[in-house]
Amino acid sequence: MKLERLTKTILICAIVVGGVVMLSACSKKSTETTTLAPTDTTAATVAVITAAPTPSIPAFSGPLETNAVTPTWTETAIDPAVLMYVKVESDYLKIRTGPGKDYEQIGSLTNGMSVTVVAKTDTNWYKLQDGYYVSGDYLTEAP
Repeated sequence: MKLERLTKTILICAIVVGGVVMLSACSKKSTETTTLAPTDTTAATVAVITAAPTPSIPAFSGPLETNAVTPTWTETAIDPAVLMYVKVESDYLKIRTGPGKDYEQIGSLTNGMSVTVVAKTDTNWYKLQDGYYVSGDYLTEAP
């Protein structure tokens, strides 16, 4: 009878200690990735990892208003218009009001998006159907 009572007491204590360890591990929050090793042989520690928020990126959301910038560059018309695909390794490709990095950014495209191009400049920038420009370095004819 003593052995049975001792066994029950040990079992209850083990369950209580295990529950406390699990609850304390679940309530911890970490914003960094951490590798933890168990400090003893009876319990392991678990870390909750949360991702940092991503910065907001201006997104392409459909047809844009007509570009009001007057061209001062040479471009060759592509007739009929060609469907091309964005190929970037970064987060996005900037859409600009003119064919160069010094022109204002008005939107962006993400990898794999398709665009219709109607002209190409002599500096390898493509004019989109709504009159805005993207760098030809990040466009391909195959998806």
